[in-house]
Amino acid sequence: MIAATSFAIERATRLFGSVRLEAVERVLGLFPPFVASRVLTAALRATGVQIGRSSIFWGLPTLTGEGDICPRLKIGAGCGFNFGCHFELDDEIAFGEHVSVGHEVMFLTRTHTTSNPVRRAGAPGHAPISVGSGAWLGSRSIVLAGVTIGAGAVIGASVVVSKDVPPDILVTGSRRISLAKWG
Repeated sequence: MIAATSFAIERATRLFGSVRLEAVERVLGLFPPFVASRVLTAALRATGVQIGRSSIFWGLPTLTGEGDICPRLKIGAGCGFNFGCHFELDDEIAFGEHVSVGHEVMFLTRTHTTSNPVRRAGAPGHAPISVGSGAWLGSRSIVLAGVTIGAGAVIGASVVVSKDVPPDILVTGSRRISLAKWG
């Protein structure tokens, strides 16, 4: 009986969270980018997204995933997210403080095994993404599952990040340049 009650409470919590997210998307999705950004950020907090002080969304992001997805997005203080960002929240995505994210950046936590040559898109899986404090992600970059971006790293526009990026590194296409000397 207790297990059934616990399951029912968990299911209701997930449903209520997704209903809140859908309400936010329907109402605030009508506003153009850069309008009502403080209201949008407060509404995302109300859905369960953990957003630090002085962080802001300048446009409605797309949040997708299975189950109660909102608590899987954790954002530190002083972060800025441009319009059109996409968060695939099958696993946790965590941002440090003072992270800047360009428009239409995608964070993808889903993955597939690729070891079978007969079917490369094998069994599905997921892995978390972590972005260190002070990082800057350029417009339309894509961060894949399991990646950690170090503090102070800069990801150029349209770069696909498939491997971990150390702190204070500039990534542009296939090049990685140390920013440590620039300080």
